[in-house]
Amino acid sequence: MPKIIVTEEQWIQKGMERFEQGGIDELVVEKMAATLGCSKSSFYWYFTNRSSYIRQIVETWKAQTTQQVIAASITHAAIDERIQELLTQMFGKTKRGDFLFYLRKLSLKDDSYRSLLNEVEQMRMEFMKELLVQKGMQPEKASQRSWMLYHYYLGWYERHKQETLSDEAIQQHIHMIWTEWISN
Repeated sequence: MPKIIVTEEQWIQKGMERFEQGGIDELVVEKMAATLGCSKSSFYWYFTNRSSYIRQIVETWKAQTTQQVIAASITHAAIDERIQELLTQMFGKTKRGDFLFYLRKLSLKDDSYRSLLNEVEQMRMEFMKELLVQKGMQPEKASQRSWMLYHYYLGWYERHKQETLSDEAIQQHIHMIWTEWISN
């Protein structure tokens, strides 16, 4: 039988999927290897240990859910379009699991993850603040709105994470945010 080659990216993707379903307790190398159809030695080809694997999963999540979202909104020239794109990225995706919940839980045990989580959240709020300032909002008000919007998002996602929302429902929600918090 031919040997199945699994890439580092496949290991990370599988780890992200499992982490968002149950945190670090779901990152059992033997079970993931069986799911990927390879031997567990494949894991050690890419990662020196489970801790380095968890770190890579979290760094990849950070890149995909924060840095890439910011980059996608920057491609728009008009500030209103940039804000709309960011809101669509934030509120347009559900069923992503509980990655943030399990990262918070991990951060209670490990200060390095607490620092990373704080960095991600500050980066997200600061980016929205910058967009609101570019739209013409005063920096202090923009900072407050950014903070409120991010914390609103956390609750909104918790409430809707198991649902599939229609594009129309998402756009209505974004319109409400736009009229109440952005253009005011």
